[in-house]
Amino acid sequence: MASRLTVKDLAALVASGQARPARVDPVPADTSDNLAAVEIDRLVSSIGTVSVSSRASCIGAHLAGQRVTLRLDGITAHVMSDQRQLLRAVACPLPLSECVSLRGVRRAGPPPHVPTEPVTVQRVVSSRGGFQVVGQKIQVGRIHARKILEVTVDDTYITIHDNGEPIRIVPRTTTQEIIRIKSQAHTKKRKIG
Repeated sequence: MASRLTVKDLAALVASGQARPARVDPVPADTSDNLAAVEIDRLVSSIGTVSVSSRASCIGAHLAGQRVTLRLDGITAHVMSDQRQLLRAVACPLPLSECVSLRGVRRAGPPPHVPTEPVTVQRVVSSRGGFQVVGQKIQVGRIHARKILEVTVDDTYITIHDNGEPIRIVPRTTTQEIIRIKSQAHTKKRKIG
């Protein structure tokens, strides 16, 4: 479709921050066999889904409100940040032959890089002195009951911090990925009487 915007209109949009220059050329109309993957940009909804060809794909509520890049190869959809850091990998909702006709599609850039630094999350300690992170149950003692602790998770160890001070380091025994970053603090008040 022909654009009604002039060069001055485009320059004004870029200057105001409402637009940005295109990063790469769009995918050409011919779908040759040498095309291995394509990319699209999408905004994550408030419930953690993105729309791909009228299909909602769940990529995680922790990404709600963020603009992400999806790298689609017909098998896997890699969810990436602006710095091409891998945020999540889910099943591709469409075959590659249908992906090339999506809105805003372009040739895929280099594959995403996997973050290597540890991730810090928050967890609320139960009344019995334990919590769960990456599918692993950890006991820190009843002295920490109902506290919100910071938990640093890397490939081999899980470190628990209370007000910045490490209180326990345990070996990591699971390979699950982190789903929740922030803990939901207990807001219900107990009835006395």
